[in-house]
Amino acid sequence: MMELKEYPLLHQVDLMLALLKVAANGRATLDDALARLKGNLRSVGEASPVPDSEIREELARALDRLVQALLLDLVEAGDFLITPRGMRTLADHPGGVDDSVLMQFPEFRAFIDQGSSRPSGRKAVFTGRTDDPRIIEYDQGYAAFHDGQALQGNPYEADRVMHLAWENGWCQARDDALRGESWSAAVRKV
Repeated sequence: MMELKEYPLLHQVDLMLALLKVAANGRATLDDALARLKGNLRSVGEASPVPDSEIREELARALDRLVQALLLDLVEAGDFLITPRGMRTLADHPGGVDDSVLMQFPEFRAFIDQGSSRPSGRKAVFTGRTDDPRIIEYDQGYAAFHDGQALQGNPYEADRVMHLAWENGWCQARDDALRGESWSAAVRKV
């Protein structure tokens, strides 16, 4: 499966913008957002580069993140509505929203914090699936540090998100170990 960020008009910013814009017009669905994205592609003479199912899957992940930030609200049967916070955010960021914007909301930060402290993936609100499969690569990197592997031992291609997730896990394990050593040294001095 290709990552959508490799395609114009299908980055996370575009997905979140499509979700917010269709919801700004009233009750919406993932299919409404998918139709908007495909319309955006057609407007620049492009066809959808991946199957609709892949785009819908990424839209579901983006929807979950927007719900966690309280920009969208889920209603029955998988429909969603924009919240007043979502309308303000859309007005403030008409070019799109990504995680850097969502991090300003304490509810989203709490969602991310919960995710970084859990040993396995958290269930996403909308999809019912694990919200980020890269938690596995993060955990692999964390374990690799403790197994004595070097940072250069990252098994994933350098230009892939899995590479970064593994590297982040390895670096977090190193930082935790360094903090533990400095704490231990400070306690010995007392």
